[in-house]
Amino acid sequence: MVAMIALIWGNSLVPGEGSSSISTAVMEAVRSFLDAISLPSAWVTNFLVRKTAHFTEYAVLGILTSQALDPRGSRLRCRWLLIAALLVLVPSLDETIQLSVAGRSGMVTDVMLDCCGAAFGVAVRCAVLRAAGSRRAAS
Repeated sequence: MVAMIALIWGNSLVPGEGSSSISTAVMEAVRSFLDAISLPSAWVTNFLVRKTAHFTEYAVLGILTSQALDPRGSRLRCRWLLIAALLVLVPSLDETIQLSVAGRSGMVTDVMLDCCGAAFGVAVRCAVLRAAGSRRAAS
């Protein structure tokens, strides 16, 4: 969890030009792959790559945070409040970091997207725990 937060915040410290070149390289790689398998690729944009990266990195953080703070998947409110608070604080600080980096900007919409990604990650982990619990109960 801590390593993932460091990775996220480290990405936020990359100046705008470097960040843009990374997402452009990813976009070109995805387009090349789609072209190679004869699928349309024009819909893959730099914007889509950047927003998908936001959602995905926070989904992973949601999984890791809920696992670290609630390994058994209990339903204790205090744990879930701590998880929720952390998963709102991290993206808020992430966007604040970007305000001080050349060529970057912090956006409230990105905080919302990040929180949605984190919530998705927590939900996926909960679903996996429930499915595993159902299998154990059936055995």
